[in-house]
Amino acid sequence: MFTFIKIAWRNIIRNKKRSAITLSAVGFGLGALIFIRAFVDGAHQQMIENYTSLVSGQIQIHARGFHQKEQLEIYITEPEKISSSLKENPYIQSFTYRIKAAGLVSSPEHSAGVYILGIDPRHEKKVSTIYKKVKEGTFLTESSDKGIILGIRLAENLNVGLDEKIVIMSQALDGSIAAGAFHVKGLFDTGTEEIDKGVVIITHKAAEELFVMHDKTSEIAIRLKNVEDAQKVSTLIRQKLNSSELEILPWQEVSTVLEQWIEFDNGFIYLIVIVVMIVVAIGILNTVLMGVLERTREFGILLALGTKRKQILAMVAWESLFLGVIGSLFGSLLGILLTLQLGKTGINLSMFSSALTSFYMDPYIYPVSKTDHIIISIALVLVTSILVSIYPAWHAANLKPVEAIRSI
Repeated sequence: MFTFIKIAWRNIIRNKKRSAITLSAVGFGLGALIFIRAFVDGAHQQMIENYTSLVSGQIQIHARGFHQKEQLEIYITEPEKISSSLKENPYIQSFTYRIKAAGLVSSPEHSAGVYILGIDPRHEKKVSTIYKKVKEGTFLTESSDKGIILGIRLAENLNVGLDEKIVIMSQALDGSIAAGAFHVKGLFDTGTEEIDKGVVIITHKAAEELFVMHDKTSEIAIRLKNVEDAQKVSTLIRQKLNSSELEILPWQEVSTVLEQWIEFDNGFIYLIVIVVMIVVAIGILNTVLMGVLERTREFGILLALGTKRKQILAMVAWESLFLGVIGSLFGSLLGILLTLQLGKTGINLSMFSSALTSFYMDPYIYPVSKTDHIIISIALVLVTSILVSIYPAWHAANLKPVEAIRSI
């Protein structure tokens, strides 16, 4: 068998130019596949991190039914008991309480329907990055019970600025009218229209007073040490709390739209994989088949000398495998080096910044290499190289020695 492997290798280097073209097609195809996959993974990672860090958190805990209805009447009682369990979880980095309710905010000139978010300023900074989005004024502090922050777009619609007074109106938990005056302490700009035009933020203590929700909360938002553990940690929390009165939702269930968009992107990647594999297959098939046809007389002599047909099959398969392996090594090196370099510098897409912001992406995308994706890409190329050798190998093995020897 070793002799036939040596012959297969010599056949590869016999026509260096054709082999080089094939190896280039395989290498550049695999390199492009690895890089595109890394680019998409980097974009997805950025989308998930930005979305979960902005407001939502990576896991949310509510009283059952709150996520669907988001009504003030659906709340968590005695959240401290849940907190003690969360503090023992090694996967959790931090968590915070929030009160959520719909309401009306009014200035002397205008009014608008908004979503009122009551937060604990100190713990909120450990869970979300909304405080980094404050462009004017300051973020809330624990003593800012009469302060409020809102989006720049909403401030423009209400025609209010810093330190001006606005009034919140809603319905309290006990059925009374919830109304309170607050002074604008800060204006944030997240780039997401639904937040910048429709959310106002006050302290959790102020929300408790406003909505008569003492010792109650609407939500516990959790930040993990690794966002990829969201579903696993959600399951662990459910098992630990073991309560039918609570719903524990990873970000995939909180934002099904984002999850579906990522799945769509991954589906598009499969189309790219198919195209790359077709290019690789055509390149290898062309080289191996041409080599077989050029050596028809040689195969005829080998068969006449008693070479078994399965040995001919193996020799041609080895030729194809050599092309796949060498091309894979070149392509892997190219794809990984390109990913590592651009993973440091980033890819500047600032010309599309307005569109990127809507999808929770930054102007710079940083490709991320994942070992499993690289291995899968290489495996696809190697499997393809074996599969495309089937026809040339079958053709060579089924030659009739006499006819093959007489061929020119």
